[in-house]
Amino acid sequence: MRITDASAFWQLFMGEAFLLILLLCLSAFFSGAETALVSLSRARADALVADGRRGARSLSTLKSDSSRMLVAILIGNNVVNISASALATVIATRELGSVGPGVAVGILTILILIFGEITPKTLATRYSERISLLVAPLILGLAYVTTPVNRLFEYFGLRSDSGNGNSTDDPIVTETELINMAGYGEEEGTIDENEKRLIERAFAFGDLSVADVMSPRHKVFTLAATLSINEAAVELVGHPYSRVPLHGDDADEIIGVIHVRDLLSALSTGKDKAPVVEISRASYFVPESQSLTDTIAALRRERHHLAIVVDEHGVMEGIVTLEDLMEELVGEIYDESDIAPQEMTPQGADCVSIEGASEIRLLEEYFDVDLSGKPTDSVSRWVLEHIQRIPVADEIFNLEGFELTVLRANPRKINEVLIRRLSGGDRNSSSENA
Repeated sequence: MRITDASAFWQLFMGEAFLLILLLCLSAFFSGAETALVSLSRARADALVADGRRGARSLSTLKSDSSRMLVAILIGNNVVNISASALATVIATRELGSVGPGVAVGILTILILIFGEITPKTLATRYSERISLLVAPLILGLAYVTTPVNRLFEYFGLRSDSGNGNSTDDPIVTETELINMAGYGEEEGTIDENEKRLIERAFAFGDLSVADVMSPRHKVFTLAATLSINEAAVELVGHPYSRVPLHGDDADEIIGVIHVRDLLSALSTGKDKAPVVEISRASYFVPESQSLTDTIAALRRERHHLAIVVDEHGVMEGIVTLEDLMEELVGEIYDESDIAPQEMTPQGADCVSIEGASEIRLLEEYFDVDLSGKPTDSVSRWVLEHIQRIPVADEIFNLEGFELTVLRANPRKINEVLIRRLSGGDRNSSSENA
């Protein structure tokens, strides 16, 4: 029905136009709120609460139950969009007749896309924290109003059972995401390189076993239990160890551990002729498959600094110390008697020489790449697992985007390798000689 009175027409038109603009603004509000609230992490919301920011408590409440939050936003957004479509259709039909609905749909679609979706979501992405704090109290109020709808969804099993609104099979934050966050933090200057590296090492720590970090049997210094205290002291001269395992008739039979402090105390009291086994302490054994997390907890609990690593048959495979475990977190630890080895030496752009016994973690950190194998694997092991043989000196081959030149080697092991990162063209034109 067309309105013939001009004054009444303009009053009605202005009222409908105002209502339509209001609905578009509400559409923009809900779209922006959804983007801002979803993009902000729950951890950040809790941090804002700790900082005492206004609106942070409402924000934290919403993030603790994301399903409830999304239901409220979607209900609000759909109600205003449907209302705007209905109102636009009524106006267009009254003024344009049968072609009105088509015109209304076309114009309103463009308006909603530009002003109700793209623009608010772009702004919400850029200013997610500020917008989240502003809209959180309003969305929380709407969430309380829409509680009956949430209950209905729960009844039909359309909501997660977990209170945070996430599937119980999917963690809120994964290990990879946390590591990536550390990387982003370093790029933005929030944390420094050492802090980032410590975070990465902490996550890798739980994935390693004792066998990955132990000193192998052939490198372990032991003393015979049949020695006297004086003889043991003579044997220890020149060895920078504070604790030494004692072995019985069989070199793999560890029957105790002596502490240099106990040895010096015995010598000072005139017990130099007594058997060294008399001042030994009980050995602590751990399986080679035990994780580093469990091992460090066990050593702290049992008050041991050294553990004997054994295989499934109880045969000694090596030893592990608290220092070994700490080095997996903070890197190599050298005291005043240690000489820090030059494990890796830059040899120009994208080229280094590295000892065969060095960990491939050094290469990963230097070149910022992920190589096959564990970070604690040696360069020698990395090479041997790929070429299945011990290369000779001056041999050159390609491996995982790098050109390797063997600088020093013997029939039993690789001593030093020169590693050069290949360019894109080199990678495509070259092949492994393994």
